[in-house]
Amino acid sequence: MSKSATRYNFWQTTLHKWNVFRFMVKYDWSLWVRALLHDLSKYSKYEAPYFAHTIFRVKHVIYGSPEYTELLKKIEPAIKHHYSVNRHHPEHFKNGIVGMNETDKVEMIADWLAAVKRVKNGDIYKSLEINQKRFGYTDEDKEFFLSIVEKIKGVSR
Repeated sequence: MSKSATRYNFWQTTLHKWNVFRFMVKYDWSLWVRALLHDLSKYSKYEAPYFAHTIFRVKHVIYGSPEYTELLKKIEPAIKHHYSVNRHHPEHFKNGIVGMNETDKVEMIADWLAAVKRVKNGDIYKSLEINQKRFGYTDEDKEFFLSIVEKIKGVSR
């Protein structure tokens, strides 16, 4: 191979590597932005007064229980607003999880992982089961969600 061909190959390979790097960082950057903006609506006048009165009660109820459902009913106006402006919730979309993109789903799972820490007996694996019934997602979706959980937790199968 000639020197000029070698040089051309080197630069083409370097350009390719740079483009892959750039695209991967761009993808990851979207997660950074979403993480920074996550749930900002909870500080709004439409949500903050409601959440302020219920956040401490959540620690004493089990996710999916009748008590949990009652708490949600008490803050229904805030919940409706929250779902309408936050695309990491299946309720944001007419067709639920089917309407969500991958970034929405990653944020949703991160949200669920954080949420299980603030309810009595929180368990992400039980939540995935409860939410499969609640949102009607497929076993394939559940496997994808488990893979996100495991990646976040640093666990491998």
